[in-house]
Amino acid sequence: MIIPAATSAQIKSAVGPVSLAATLPSSITVIANPGLVNFALLPSGVSNGSAAINITTSWSLSQNGLRLTLYAYFTTPASALADAFGHKIPSANVSGSINGGGYTAFTGASPFAATSSITIFSRGVPGNQVTQSRSDTLNLRINTTGLGLPNGTYTGLLVIRAQAI
Repeated sequence: MIIPAATSAQIKSAVGPVSLAATLPSSITVIANPGLVNFALLPSGVSNGSAAINITTSWSLSQNGLRLTLYAYFTTPASALADAFGHKIPSANVSGSINGGGYTAFTGASPFAATSSITIFSRGVPGNQVTQSRSDTLNLRINTTGLGLPNGTYTGLLVIRAQAI
């Protein structure tokens, strides 16, 4: 007698679909070096910063017709720098030279600070760009003429920030 081999039936499951979604968001990155600029202040005169600030701005923006602008600013115009006793150097006495150009006082407007900004660059950005970047330099100087500051250490924070609108 011959016994037939058992037949095996294939069994398959129902489909378990998984939807996928991937987003590559628009982005802007600003890197500024060095992180500290020193000044040997004069009692009454102009003092240059110890080093130029090298700024690299990188972006990937997908919306057509945007304008990308890079600003440098102080958050408090009346005291861009101050000592521990409340003596102040206003932003109007600090100026910047962009890419070797003339010096401009930090008295301009930006979306971040109404009266203590300078614009480093502003350019239109076509949409659907792969990440691009640019480099700029910012030299700083402080004019202490007429401030009557006492000897001391004055510190402050310069903010460098980009916006695309």
